[in-house]
Order: sequence, then C-alpha cells, then structure tokens
Amino acid sequence: MIIPDVFSDIDPIAQSDGPEPACAITYTPEFVQAHDYLRAVLKADERSERAFELTTTCLKFNPANYTCWHFRRRCLVALCTPSGDDDDDDARATIDVKRIDDDLEFAAKLGGTNPKNYQLWYHRRALLEIHFRGEETMIQVAQKELDYVDMILDDDNKNYHAWSHRQWIIRTINQPELWSAEIDYSHSKILSDPRNNSAWNQRWFATHEGEIAVNNSGKNKLGGGKLTFDKAAEEANYAVCGAQVDPFNESPWRYLIGVLMEQYRWAQREEGADDKDRVDGLLREYVAKIKDMNKSWESPTEDLPAGPCVSLMSALVDLLETIGDKSSLQEAKEMMGELILEDPVRRKYWHKRQGTVLISLGKVS
Repeated sequence: MIIPDVFSDIDPIAQSDGPEPACAITYTPEFVQAHDYLRAVLKADERSERAFELTTTCLKFNPANYTCWHFRRRCLVALCTPSGDDDDDDARATIDVKRIDDDLEFAAKLGGTNPKNYQLWYHRRALLEIHFRGEETMIQVAQKELDYVDMILDDDNKNYHAWSHRQWIIRTINQPELWSAEIDYSHSKILSDPRNNSAWNQRWFATHEGEIAVNNSGKNKLGGGKLTFDKAAEEANYAVCGAQVDPFNESPWRYLIGVLMEQYRWAQREEGADDKDRVDGLLREYVAKIKDMNKSWESPTEDLPAGPCVSLMSALVDLLETIGDKSSLQEAKEMMGELILEDPVRRKYWHKRQGTVLISLGKVS
C-alpha cells in the first residue's frame, strides 16, 4: 500500500534519537516512512484494518519488533469483536478462523528466515489460544500446528523455541492420543540423531506428563509425574538400547540415570516404601547389564574406538553409588580412580566424588 495516501489524515511522527545520537542507525527511506506512521497510529491507538496492514509492512522490515507484534494482536482482537468494544485486550474476540489462519501463514512466511525469533513464536501461541476455543476442531488445529513445528525441526532439530512451542501445544490440548503420538515422534527424532538432547528431553516430557494425562490420575497418585515402575523399566530398557547404538553418546546414559534415580528417590519416601526392594533389584539389574555391555566393547572395532568408555563408566558409577552397599561403593571408588585418568577434563570432579565415596565407605559396616 502507498502509506502516505492511506494515512493522509495522520501526521507521521519521526524517531527521536536526541540532538547528538551516539550511533545513529541508517534506515532505508521506506523503513523510516512506515515506522513514522506506525508511531502516529500507536499514539492515536487506532485499531483498524489499515493499522493492521501497516503492521504487516513494518514487520516485513523488522520481524523482531515486539511492539509491532503486540499492536497487531490488539488490532486483530478489535477487528474480530463485533460489538466494537475493544478497550479490553482480553480474548473476547470471536473466532474468525480465516483471519487467524491467514495470520499464522503470515508468521510462518516471516519465520522461514527467522526460525529463532521469539516474537514470532509468541504470536503463533497467542493466535492459537483463540483458535483452540473451537473445541470441535481443536485436535485438527493442534495437529496442523505440530506439522508446522515438525517442518521447522527438520531444518534445525535443536531449535529451543520450536520444542517449547510443541510442548505448549500438547500440554494445552492434553489429549491421550497426542501424548502417545509424541512419544513416537520423539523416538523418530532420536533415531534420526541419537545425540539430539532435545529429542531425549521431549521423550521425558511426553512419558512423564503424558502418564498423568493418560491415567487422568493427577500428580499425587503418581508422585508428582513419576513414572510407574513398569513404565520406568520400559524406559530404562529403551535408554540402554539407545546406548548400545553408540556407547560414547552421553544422552541415553543420562536418560537412563534420570529414570532410575527417579524410582530410587520415590522408594526412599514413606509412600514409596513398598517399592524399595524391587527398585533396588532394578538398579542391580542395570548395573549387571552395563557391565556386560562394557565387556562386549573391550575389543575395538571399526565403529567403536579402543579404550574405556567414559559415558558408560560414569553411568555405572552413579548406579553403584546409589545402591550404596560396601562392595558397590568399593567398586565405584576404584572406577572413579580410572575416570580420573580417562576423563581429564573432569579430573577434579572425580577426585571430589571419590572423596565422597570414601566417607560413605567409612559409614558402611
């Protein structure tokens, strides 16, 4: 649009950098003109169709303009409010599906070159909060947005904003089928890149919060989102399978320790006392599995380098120290001695851990 013609009744407001700007930015004439009129529209608080279109122009110049995105949403609410009572910025706007879809598409086009622009992701969330009120189409809308996020993650599978947005969608809809599908989705991402910590984190999110949603049992019954014992055993086995693919990949080992330590902490609580023996058995089972894995890798192959696997040893030490009997602590102490040599970057850390184990050994009869 030809901005001066469309806003002929408004005087533009120039940017004020002070009499002696320390570092004046050289904008294009088109950028200056659009933002001069935007300042005038903001001052008048004009929430109209032409103001909405002006934000489109300004955001094409600068997709990171938070003020512009905020004002765009205020215009959108006003344009979707039949009564014209748009003084309140709450979401009393009617669900104008076409407008929302068009704006999501607009944000997607800008996001193509700005995939880590926080303002874009927040704008999508604000639009979807309105869109999700149409309960009969909520799942379909959510799935469409999840497909969009998947497209972004195909380009950058560790995009924090995209993963956070994905979690917000699933948590907001909170339907068992979405939680179950997300476990499968995180699995596919782990297969494509086993070292993707974001994908492992997403699996943790989907299994833990999904456990609550699927069972509809609230947090107290599951111990604040804790996995059931059977589910924990399943996830521990999943982690070990991931570690077998690449034992030098720390991600599955940390996932394994997270799952098992969660069960251990639960068993130490009064309400989890009945699970203490079988949790101890689970810890010992995985100590034995890891030792067997370690033996199978003692001979180097084309895929696996020679020498100790620090990630494996670190996980084994954590489990041995958690079991806490004399023989386990003694074994952990000796292995920490090896780690002091094999993991020089964390040498001081292993020295400190070894000192802690020596103190524990002194307390065990």
